Amino acid sequence: SLLVPILKISSELAEINGLVQDPAKWKEAQKILSQEKYEKIQFKKIFNKFGDNIYYSDPDRANVYLGGGASPNSNQSLAYILRNDILTNVESLSAEIDYLLEDTTSADEKAQTDDLILYAKNCNSAMKSYLELVPPSELKIAEDLMAAKS
Repeated sequence: SLLVPILKISSELAEINGLVQDPAKWKEAQKILSQEKYEKIQFKKIFNKFGDNIYYSDPDRANVYLGGGASPNSNQSLAYILRNDILTNVESLSAEIDYLLEDTTSADEKAQTDDLILYAKNCNSAMKSYLELVPPSELKIAEDLMAAKS
């Protein structure tokens, strides 16, 4: 299922949400976020592979849309907005972790970690909203596939 890579990202973002709470685990979070799938183009490709297929079961309409001749439906538009929200927060989260790991002289660490924790929370919140758009039967199949792989 094309949803499995998205569920894997969702699982990793949930893990990162816990890791950012402890400065000793920031390097683990950084390692996860440094994977190729978190780079902008790869990230969008993963989501688009699923989104373009699920919303266009009619191949003719999909081809027209992908060729620029049809408008996305409202669920698809919302999915793209949420994908971009996740991506923006992933990029901010990654940059913030990199910054905090480099900056060892911070006087007020509490204030600095607020942004980090917020970006992680926003990633997970947007991902939850994204997955709520997925038809339940599709989600169940993907979850079962993921469980079988682990």
